[in-house]
Amino acid sequence: MTRNLDEGTDFGPIFQATTPQDFAIQVAAAYLEVQASNIPERAAAIADEIAAQQPYLVGLQEVSVWSTGPLFMHADTETFNALRSLLTALAARGQQYTVIAILKEFEAEAPSALGIEIGFADFDVLIARTDLSVSELKVSNIQAQHFLTNLVIPNPILGPVTIPHGWISVDGKLRGKNFRFITTHLEGFHPAVQAAQASELVQGPGNTDLPVIIAGDLNTAPLASFGVPGCPPPGGSPATNPAYNIIASAGFADAWVILHPSDSGFTWPLHCEDPFTPFTTPDQRLDLVLFRNGHTGLVALTTDLIGDKPSDLTPSGLWPSDHAGLASVFRLEP
Repeated sequence: MTRNLDEGTDFGPIFQATTPQDFAIQVAAAYLEVQASNIPERAAAIADEIAAQQPYLVGLQEVSVWSTGPLFMHADTETFNALRSLLTALAARGQQYTVIAILKEFEAEAPSALGIEIGFADFDVLIARTDLSVSELKVSNIQAQHFLTNLVIPNPILGPVTIPHGWISVDGKLRGKNFRFITTHLEGFHPAVQAAQASELVQGPGNTDLPVIIAGDLNTAPLASFGVPGCPPPGGSPATNPAYNIIASAGFADAWVILHPSDSGFTWPLHCEDPFTPFTTPDQRLDLVLFRNGHTGLVALTTDLIGDKPSDLTPSGLWPSDHAGLASVFRLEP
């Protein structure tokens, strides 16, 4: 299963600010948007999805921690923690999951026009069920790394800002059969950077004789678009979006295309941010489950969109995320 938890803001106006005053105003606006996004309530809705699907492994992206503090001092008072909210909600539903690996992608603090310092950290996380016997599922060779190529955004206030992305991989043994599971969050706003990251992915953790599953917010598909922070981005084309083809050329198949050949499978955007728009029509397939056989066969049995139906809305009428997720079932064959 793969699930983007949605940080609650797209940060666009912050990076577009040109004066310290405007920067502080945009930081405040982003934090207020995050507050309104209700991270704990949305995490509870995603816990409901996990409880319904019972996945063995879940790749999580945009797992955020927000904090505040006195102006121009360290923001050390945690206000929102998406992972803690999710794990708490899972436990309340009797679901036994633990963190297998966590990779910090980005961290920053900034003054705001609210008169407080705002802190933010973004993580990719892999969680796994703990109620299974070792003979049922055993994990090993846990790795988490940043890509060597990452987007650098120039800004007159902050200077050059690097936006790191990376991957987490784990080797699993399912009833005696071995496989590798990789979750990642590729760059979404620069095709050359994304292509370089895709190459690193298939040449790094994807370079194995094991059957491999890649599940994540890859920000790429045959007809995915690129843009600037905002919703929706301007149109793109496969010619300017090569990352998907790089991964496909390494032998990876697309579970959705195989099982739903006549269905677009769009996963984004369910809502927009900067400014927040509660309902939109998804027109991008950014969240993917890809797989490749190794020495043994790997058969995709089912793959379904989750978190994209009106019945999935939270009690206050929010989508669990601006992304739909994917839950997939595979069979390992001798």
